Amino acid sequence: MNAKEILVVGFAALYFPCMGQNLLVSIIQKDSLRTKYKEVFEHPAKYHLQIIYTQVNHDKNNRVVLKKYLLEPPTTKYYYPASLVKLPLAALALEKINELKIDSLSKDTRLCIDSSHKCEMKEYYDTTSVSGYPSVSQYIKRMLLVSDNSAYTRIYEFLTPEYINKHLGEMGYVNATVNQRFKAGCDSTDNRYTNGFIFLNKDSSVIYNQPAACYNDEIKNHATHTIIGKGFQDGNKLLPPKNFDHNNYIPFEDENEVLLSIIYTHAVSPAKRFNLTEEDYAFLKKYMGMLPRESTHPTYDTNTYHDNFKKYIYFGTTANIDDTTIRSYNIVGRAYGFLADCTYIKDSKTGTEFFLSVLIYVNKKNILNTNDYQYDALGLPFMSDIGHAIYNYELKRKKKKK
Repeated sequence: MNAKEILVVGFAALYFPCMGQNLLVSIIQKDSLRTKYKEVFEHPAKYHLQIIYTQVNHDKNNRVVLKKYLLEPPTTKYYYPASLVKLPLAALALEKINELKIDSLSKDTRLCIDSSHKCEMKEYYDTTSVSGYPSVSQYIKRMLLVSDNSAYTRIYEFLTPEYINKHLGEMGYVNATVNQRFKAGCDSTDNRYTNGFIFLNKDSSVIYNQPAACYNDEIKNHATHTIIGKGFQDGNKLLPPKNFDHNNYIPFEDENEVLLSIIYTHAVSPAKRFNLTEEDYAFLKKYMGMLPRESTHPTYDTNTYHDNFKKYIYFGTTANIDDTTIRSYNIVGRAYGFLADCTYIKDSKTGTEFFLSVLIYVNKKNILNTNDYQYDALGLPFMSDIGHAIYNYELKRKKKKK
Protein backbone atom coordinates (compact mmCIF):
# COMPACT_ATOMS: atom_id res chain seq x y z
CA MET A 1 0.00 0.00 0.00
CA ASN A 2 1.35 3.39 -0.97
CA ALA A 3 0.76 6.36 1.27
CA LYS A 4 0.71 10.13 1.01
CA GLU A 5 -0.24 12.93 3.36
CA ILE A 6 -1.73 16.25 2.31
CA LEU A 7 -2.14 19.21 4.63
CA VAL A 8 -4.70 21.83 3.69
CA VAL A 9 -4.72 25.00 5.75
CA GLY A 10 -7.19 27.63 4.61
CA PHE A 11 -6.76 27.22 0.89
CA ALA A 12 -3.05 26.39 0.71
CA ALA A 13 -2.27 22.75 -0.02
CA LEU A 14 1.06 21.13 0.85
CA TYR A 15 1.89 17.59 -0.25
CA PHE A 16 4.13 15.43 1.91
CA PRO A 17 5.16 11.91 0.85
CA CYS A 18 4.75 9.85 3.98
CA MET A 19 7.85 8.32 5.54
CA GLY A 20 7.01 4.73 6.36
CA GLN A 21 3.46 3.80 7.20
CA ASN A 22 0.96 6.64 7.22
CA LEU A 23 -1.96 6.95 9.59
CA LEU A 24 -4.49 5.47 7.18
CA VAL A 25 -2.41 2.32 6.76
CA SER A 26 -1.99 2.11 10.53
CA ILE A 27 -5.77 2.30 11.13
CA ILE A 28 -6.41 -0.39 8.52
CA GLN A 29 -3.88 -2.72 10.13
CA LYS A 30 -5.00 -2.01 13.70
CA ASP A 31 -8.61 -2.93 12.91
CA SER A 32 -7.52 -6.19 11.23
CA LEU A 33 -8.98 -4.95 7.95
CA ARG A 34 -5.80 -5.77 6.08
CA THR A 35 -6.23 -9.40 7.11
CA LYS A 36 -9.98 -9.51 6.44
CA TYR A 37 -9.58 -7.90 3.02
CA LYS A 38 -6.11 -9.22 2.24
CA GLU A 39 -6.86 -9.82 -1.45
CA VAL A 40 -8.06 -6.23 -1.93
CA PHE A 41 -5.14 -4.54 -0.19
CA GLU A 42 -2.52 -6.75 -1.85
CA HIS A 43 -3.93 -6.05 -5.34
CA PRO A 44 -5.13 -2.43 -5.28
CA ALA A 45 -4.80 -1.98 -9.06
CA LYS A 46 -7.04 -4.99 -9.74
CA TYR A 47 -9.73 -3.52 -7.47
CA HIS A 48 -9.19 0.09 -8.65
CA LEU A 49 -8.82 0.82 -4.95
CA GLN A 50 -8.78 4.44 -3.81
CA ILE A 51 -9.23 5.59 -0.19
CA ILE A 52 -8.99 9.25 0.81
CA TYR A 53 -9.33 10.08 4.50
CA THR A 54 -9.45 13.74 5.53
CA GLN A 55 -9.17 14.88 9.12
CA VAL A 56 -10.96 18.04 10.21
CA ASN A 57 -9.24 20.26 12.75
CA HIS A 58 -9.75 23.85 13.90
CA ASP A 59 -6.96 26.27 14.78
CA LYS A 60 -7.06 28.81 17.63
CA ASN A 61 -9.06 31.19 15.41
CA ASN A 62 -11.52 28.37 14.62
CA ARG A 63 -10.24 28.22 11.06
CA VAL A 64 -10.71 24.81 9.46
CA VAL A 65 -7.54 22.81 8.88
CA LEU A 66 -7.86 19.71 6.72
CA LYS A 67 -5.26 16.95 6.69
CA LYS A 68 -5.67 14.42 3.92
CA TYR A 69 -4.37 10.85 3.74
CA LEU A 70 -4.36 8.87 0.48
CA LEU A 71 -3.93 5.11 0.42
CA GLU A 72 -2.93 5.13 -3.25
CA PRO A 73 -1.45 8.02 -5.31
CA PRO A 74 -3.82 10.09 -7.48
CA THR A 75 -4.37 8.62 -10.91
CA THR A 76 -6.12 9.32 -14.21
CA LYS A 77 -6.68 5.60 -14.82
CA TYR A 78 -10.32 5.24 -15.85
CA TYR A 79 -13.06 4.09 -13.51
CA TYR A 80 -16.77 4.53 -14.21
CA PRO A 81 -17.97 7.35 -11.90
CA ALA A 82 -21.68 6.60 -12.44
CA SER A 83 -23.71 8.86 -10.12
CA LEU A 84 -20.71 10.63 -8.61
CA VAL A 85 -21.09 13.27 -11.34
CA LYS A 86 -24.46 14.26 -9.84
CA LEU A 87 -22.84 16.27 -7.05
CA PRO A 88 -20.86 18.75 -9.18
CA LEU A 89 -23.85 19.06 -11.54
CA ALA A 90 -26.23 19.80 -8.68
CA ALA A 91 -23.93 22.61 -7.55
CA LEU A 92 -23.45 23.90 -11.10
CA ALA A 93 -27.22 24.02 -11.66
CA LEU A 94 -27.63 26.32 -8.66
CA GLU A 95 -24.64 28.34 -9.83
CA LYS A 96 -26.10 28.78 -13.31
CA ILE A 97 -29.36 30.14 -11.89
CA ASN A 98 -27.37 32.62 -9.79
CA GLU A 99 -25.31 33.72 -12.79
CA LEU A 100 -28.38 34.33 -14.94
CA LYS A 101 -29.41 37.11 -12.51
CA ILE A 102 -33.02 37.15 -13.66
CA ASP A 103 -35.71 38.53 -11.37
CA SER A 104 -38.21 35.88 -10.21
CA LEU A 105 -35.94 33.05 -11.42
CA SER A 106 -34.88 30.64 -8.68
CA LYS A 107 -34.19 26.96 -8.17
CA ASP A 108 -37.89 26.54 -7.28
CA THR A 109 -39.29 28.18 -10.42
CA ARG A 110 -41.71 26.06 -12.44
CA LEU A 111 -40.30 24.90 -15.75
CA CYS A 112 -41.38 23.17 -18.95
CA ILE A 113 -39.01 21.02 -20.96
CA ASP A 114 -39.31 20.77 -24.74
CA SER A 115 -37.81 18.22 -27.15
CA SER A 116 -36.22 18.64 -30.55
CA HIS A 117 -34.03 15.55 -30.92
CA LYS A 118 -34.76 11.82 -30.98
CA CYS A 119 -33.21 11.20 -27.55
CA GLU A 120 -35.06 14.01 -25.80
CA MET A 121 -38.36 13.93 -23.93
CA LYS A 122 -40.86 16.65 -23.07
CA GLU A 123 -41.83 17.16 -19.45
CA TYR A 124 -44.49 19.52 -18.09
CA TYR A 125 -45.45 17.85 -14.80
CA ASP A 126 -43.69 16.30 -11.82
CA THR A 127 -45.98 14.40 -9.47
CA THR A 128 -43.23 14.14 -6.82
CA SER A 129 -43.27 17.89 -6.12
CA VAL A 130 -45.63 19.93 -3.94
CA SER A 131 -46.69 22.09 -6.89
CA GLY A 132 -47.02 19.20 -9.32
CA TYR A 133 -44.56 20.91 -11.68
CA PRO A 134 -40.87 20.34 -12.43
CA SER A 135 -38.18 22.60 -11.00
CA VAL A 136 -34.40 22.56 -10.68
CA SER A 137 -34.69 22.16 -6.91
CA GLN A 138 -36.95 19.12 -7.23
CA TYR A 139 -34.55 17.43 -9.63
CA ILE A 140 -31.65 18.08 -7.26
CA LYS A 141 -33.60 16.66 -4.32
CA ARG A 142 -34.29 13.47 -6.26
CA MET A 143 -30.65 13.18 -7.31
CA LEU A 144 -29.29 13.60 -3.79
CA LEU A 145 -31.95 11.53 -1.97
CA VAL A 146 -32.04 8.38 -4.11
CA SER A 147 -29.61 9.07 -6.97
CA ASP A 148 -32.46 9.50 -9.48
CA ASN A 149 -31.11 9.08 -13.03
CA SER A 150 -33.97 10.77 -14.87
CA ALA A 151 -33.58 13.82 -12.60
CA TYR A 152 -29.85 13.86 -13.39
CA THR A 153 -30.61 13.76 -17.11
CA ARG A 154 -32.79 16.87 -16.75
CA ILE A 155 -30.04 18.74 -14.89
CA TYR A 156 -27.52 17.67 -17.55
CA GLU A 157 -29.84 19.04 -20.24
CA PHE A 158 -30.43 22.31 -18.37
CA LEU A 159 -26.71 22.88 -17.92
CA THR A 160 -25.60 21.56 -21.34
CA PRO A 161 -22.25 19.75 -21.73
CA GLU A 162 -20.66 22.99 -23.00
CA TYR A 163 -21.46 24.82 -19.75
CA ILE A 164 -20.53 21.85 -17.55
CA ASN A 165 -17.11 21.20 -19.03
CA LYS A 166 -16.21 24.87 -19.43
CA HIS A 167 -16.98 25.63 -15.80
CA LEU A 168 -15.34 22.49 -14.38
CA GLY A 169 -12.22 23.33 -16.36
CA GLU A 170 -12.20 26.91 -15.08
CA MET A 171 -12.45 25.58 -11.52
CA GLY A 172 -9.29 23.53 -12.05
CA TYR A 173 -10.94 20.19 -12.74
CA VAL A 174 -9.25 20.01 -16.13
CA ASN A 175 -9.43 16.21 -16.39
CA ALA A 176 -13.15 16.03 -15.65
CA THR A 177 -15.52 15.38 -18.55
CA VAL A 178 -19.31 15.09 -18.34
CA ASN A 179 -20.82 14.29 -21.72
CA GLN A 180 -23.64 11.78 -21.25
CA ARG A 181 -27.20 11.51 -20.04
CA PHE A 182 -28.26 8.54 -17.97
CA LYS A 183 -30.85 7.38 -20.49
CA ALA A 184 -30.83 4.10 -22.37
CA GLY A 185 -30.42 4.34 -26.12
CA CYS A 186 -28.63 7.71 -26.16
CA ASP A 187 -25.24 7.54 -27.90
CA SER A 188 -22.41 10.07 -27.81
CA THR A 189 -23.92 12.01 -30.71
CA ASP A 190 -27.36 12.19 -29.06
CA ASN A 191 -25.78 13.48 -25.87
CA ARG A 192 -24.43 16.51 -27.71
CA TYR A 193 -28.00 17.76 -28.13
CA THR A 194 -29.94 19.28 -25.23
CA ASN A 195 -33.57 20.32 -24.85
CA GLY A 196 -35.07 23.77 -24.63
CA PHE A 197 -36.12 24.88 -21.12
CA ILE A 198 -38.84 27.41 -20.35
CA PHE A 199 -39.15 28.88 -16.84
CA LEU A 200 -42.59 30.19 -15.95
CA ASN A 201 -44.26 32.49 -13.43
CA LYS A 202 -47.28 31.28 -11.48
CA ASP A 203 -49.49 32.94 -14.11
CA SER A 204 -47.65 30.93 -16.82
CA SER A 205 -45.88 33.98 -18.24
CA VAL A 206 -42.32 33.29 -19.40
CA ILE A 207 -39.44 34.30 -17.12
CA TYR A 208 -36.61 32.74 -19.09
CA ASN A 209 -36.44 30.73 -22.31
CA GLN A 210 -33.31 28.61 -22.82
CA PRO A 211 -33.18 27.34 -26.41
CA ALA A 212 -32.18 23.85 -27.48
CA ALA A 213 -28.44 23.50 -28.06
CA CYS A 214 -25.78 21.30 -29.63
CA TYR A 215 -22.23 20.89 -28.31
CA ASN A 216 -19.72 20.47 -31.14
CA ASP A 217 -16.42 20.25 -29.25
CA GLU A 218 -14.45 17.06 -28.64
CA ILE A 219 -16.24 14.88 -26.10
CA LYS A 220 -13.55 12.29 -25.37
CA ASN A 221 -12.56 12.24 -21.73
CA HIS A 222 -9.03 12.76 -20.40
CA ALA A 223 -8.59 9.42 -18.65
CA THR A 224 -6.00 6.75 -19.40
CA HIS A 225 -6.59 2.99 -19.70
CA THR A 226 -10.21 3.51 -20.78
CA ILE A 227 -10.77 -0.08 -21.96
CA ILE A 228 -12.28 -1.94 -19.00
CA GLY A 229 -12.80 -5.65 -18.41
CA LYS A 230 -12.44 -8.81 -20.48
CA GLY A 231 -15.75 -8.37 -22.31
CA PHE A 232 -19.10 -6.58 -22.43
CA GLN A 233 -22.34 -8.57 -22.24
CA ASP A 234 -25.00 -7.46 -24.73
CA GLY A 235 -28.00 -9.76 -24.27
CA ASN A 236 -26.83 -13.23 -25.32
CA LYS A 237 -23.71 -11.91 -27.03
CA LEU A 238 -20.36 -11.33 -25.38
CA LEU A 239 -18.72 -8.36 -27.07
CA PRO A 240 -15.11 -7.19 -26.81
CA PRO A 241 -14.21 -5.01 -23.81
CA LYS A 242 -15.88 -1.59 -23.76
CA ASN A 243 -13.85 1.53 -24.38
CA PHE A 244 -15.11 4.25 -22.04
CA ASP A 245 -13.24 7.09 -23.74
CA HIS A 246 -16.53 8.85 -24.60
CA ASN A 247 -18.14 8.36 -21.18
CA ASN A 248 -18.30 10.59 -18.12
CA TYR A 249 -15.13 10.84 -16.09
CA ILE A 250 -13.93 12.76 -13.05
CA PRO A 251 -10.70 11.85 -11.23
CA PHE A 252 -11.61 10.41 -7.85
CA GLU A 253 -9.52 12.97 -5.96
CA ASP A 254 -11.36 15.75 -7.84
CA GLU A 255 -14.70 14.31 -6.73
CA ASN A 256 -13.42 14.33 -3.16
CA GLU A 257 -12.39 17.96 -3.63
CA VAL A 258 -15.90 18.88 -4.82
CA LEU A 259 -17.30 17.40 -1.60
CA LEU A 260 -14.79 19.34 0.54
CA SER A 261 -15.74 22.57 -1.25
CA ILE A 262 -19.43 22.11 -0.48
CA ILE A 263 -19.02 21.21 3.20
CA TYR A 264 -16.13 23.57 4.07
CA THR A 265 -16.14 26.16 1.30
CA HIS A 266 -13.26 28.26 2.59
CA ALA A 267 -10.96 25.28 3.02
CA VAL A 268 -10.42 25.03 -0.74
CA SER A 269 -8.82 27.53 -3.11
CA PRO A 270 -11.13 30.34 -4.33
CA ALA A 271 -11.03 28.96 -7.88
CA LYS A 272 -12.57 25.69 -6.70
CA ARG A 273 -15.50 27.30 -4.91
CA PHE A 274 -18.90 27.26 -6.57
CA ASN A 275 -20.70 30.59 -6.97
CA LEU A 276 -23.41 29.72 -4.46
CA THR A 277 -25.27 31.50 -1.69
CA GLU A 278 -25.37 30.30 1.91
CA GLU A 279 -28.93 29.17 1.20
CA ASP A 280 -27.69 27.11 -1.74
CA TYR A 281 -25.06 25.37 0.37
CA ALA A 282 -27.59 24.67 3.13
CA PHE A 283 -29.98 23.20 0.54
CA LEU A 284 -27.32 20.85 -0.84
CA LYS A 285 -26.19 19.73 2.62
CA LYS A 286 -29.76 19.11 3.77
CA TYR A 287 -30.57 16.68 0.97
CA MET A 288 -27.11 15.10 0.91
CA GLY A 289 -27.62 14.10 4.55
CA MET A 290 -31.32 13.22 4.48
CA LEU A 291 -32.58 9.62 4.44
CA PRO A 292 -35.27 8.67 1.88
CA ARG A 293 -37.86 8.06 4.62
CA GLU A 294 -37.33 11.58 5.97
CA SER A 295 -38.43 13.23 2.73
CA THR A 296 -42.06 14.25 2.15
CA HIS A 297 -41.82 15.73 -1.36
CA PRO A 298 -40.65 13.51 -2.94
CA THR A 299 -41.92 10.53 -0.92
CA TYR A 300 -40.28 7.10 -1.15
CA ASP A 301 -41.38 3.55 -0.38
CA THR A 302 -39.19 2.35 2.49
CA ASN A 303 -39.45 -1.24 1.28
CA THR A 304 -37.48 -0.22 -1.79
CA TYR A 305 -35.49 2.73 -0.53
CA HIS A 306 -33.89 1.58 2.71
CA ASP A 307 -32.01 4.00 4.94
CA ASN A 308 -28.69 2.90 3.44
CA PHE A 309 -29.93 3.04 -0.16
CA LYS A 310 -27.18 5.55 -0.94
CA LYS A 311 -25.21 5.47 2.30
CA TYR A 312 -22.38 2.99 1.73
CA ILE A 313 -19.56 4.13 4.01
CA TYR A 314 -20.27 3.21 7.67
CA PHE A 315 -23.90 2.24 6.90
CA GLY A 316 -23.28 -0.16 3.99
CA THR A 317 -24.71 -3.23 5.73
CA THR A 318 -27.33 -1.40 7.84
CA ALA A 319 -30.73 -1.25 6.13
CA ASN A 320 -32.37 0.57 9.06
CA ILE A 321 -30.40 3.37 10.67
CA ASP A 322 -31.59 3.80 14.25
CA ASP A 323 -29.06 6.37 15.43
CA THR A 324 -29.58 9.41 13.22
CA THR A 325 -27.18 11.52 15.27
CA ILE A 326 -24.51 10.13 12.94
CA ARG A 327 -25.10 11.60 9.48
CA SER A 328 -23.49 10.89 6.13
CA TYR A 329 -23.51 13.88 3.74
CA ASN A 330 -22.51 12.09 0.60
CA ILE A 331 -22.70 11.13 -3.04
CA VAL A 332 -22.33 7.58 -4.38
CA GLY A 333 -21.66 5.74 -7.63
CA ARG A 334 -22.59 2.17 -8.51
CA ALA A 335 -22.34 0.60 -11.97
CA TYR A 336 -20.43 -2.09 -13.92
CA GLY A 337 -18.93 -3.37 -10.65
CA PHE A 338 -17.54 0.02 -9.60
CA LEU A 339 -18.72 1.09 -6.15
CA ALA A 340 -17.88 4.54 -4.79
CA ASP A 341 -18.89 6.78 -1.91
CA CYS A 342 -17.58 10.26 -1.04
CA THR A 343 -18.88 11.30 2.35
CA TYR A 344 -18.60 13.76 5.21
CA ILE A 345 -19.52 11.97 8.44
CA LYS A 346 -20.75 14.11 11.32
CA ASP A 347 -21.81 12.88 14.76
CA SER A 348 -23.90 15.64 16.32
CA LYS A 349 -23.72 14.01 19.75
CA THR A 350 -19.93 13.70 20.09
CA GLY A 351 -18.82 16.33 17.57
CA THR A 352 -16.85 13.71 15.65
CA GLU A 353 -16.40 14.67 12.00
CA PHE A 354 -14.28 13.52 9.05
CA PHE A 355 -14.30 13.04 5.29
CA LEU A 356 -13.86 9.63 3.71
CA SER A 357 -13.95 8.70 0.03
CA VAL A 358 -13.69 5.07 -1.08
CA LEU A 359 -13.63 3.52 -4.55
CA ILE A 360 -13.53 -0.23 -5.20
CA TYR A 361 -14.14 -2.45 -8.25
CA VAL A 362 -15.99 -5.66 -7.36
CA ASN A 363 -16.38 -7.54 -10.62
CA LYS A 364 -14.78 -10.94 -10.11
CA LYS A 365 -15.43 -12.22 -13.64
CA ASN A 366 -14.41 -8.85 -15.10
CA ILE A 367 -17.28 -9.02 -17.61
CA LEU A 368 -19.29 -5.81 -17.71
CA ASN A 369 -23.06 -5.35 -18.01
CA THR A 370 -23.92 -8.70 -16.37
CA ASN A 371 -25.24 -7.56 -12.97
CA ASP A 372 -22.98 -10.28 -11.57
CA TYR A 373 -21.08 -8.05 -9.17
CA GLN A 374 -20.01 -8.47 -5.56
CA TYR A 375 -21.62 -5.31 -4.14
CA ASP A 376 -23.29 -7.09 -1.20
CA ALA A 377 -20.65 -9.76 -0.67
CA LEU A 378 -17.60 -7.51 -0.74
CA GLY A 379 -18.14 -3.87 -1.70
CA LEU A 380 -20.65 -2.71 0.91
CA PRO A 381 -19.11 -4.65 3.85
CA PHE A 382 -15.72 -3.20 2.88
CA MET A 383 -17.07 0.35 2.91
CA SER A 384 -18.94 -0.20 6.15
CA ASP A 385 -15.85 -1.60 7.87
CA ILE A 386 -13.56 1.19 6.64
CA GLY A 387 -16.12 3.75 7.82
CA HIS A 388 -16.36 2.22 11.28
CA ALA A 389 -12.57 1.97 11.59
CA ILE A 390 -12.09 5.67 10.80
CA TYR A 391 -15.03 6.69 13.00
CA ASN A 392 -13.67 4.73 15.98
CA TYR A 393 -10.26 6.31 15.50
CA GLU A 394 -11.75 9.81 15.24
CA LEU A 395 -13.89 9.25 18.30
CA LYS A 396 -10.74 8.76 20.40
CA ARG A 397 -8.50 11.26 18.59
CA LYS A 398 -7.50 14.23 20.73
CA LYS A 399 -7.93 17.62 19.10
CA LYS A 400 -6.31 20.86 20.16
CA LYS A 401 -9.59 22.68 19.65
CA LYS A 402 -13.06 21.19 19.41
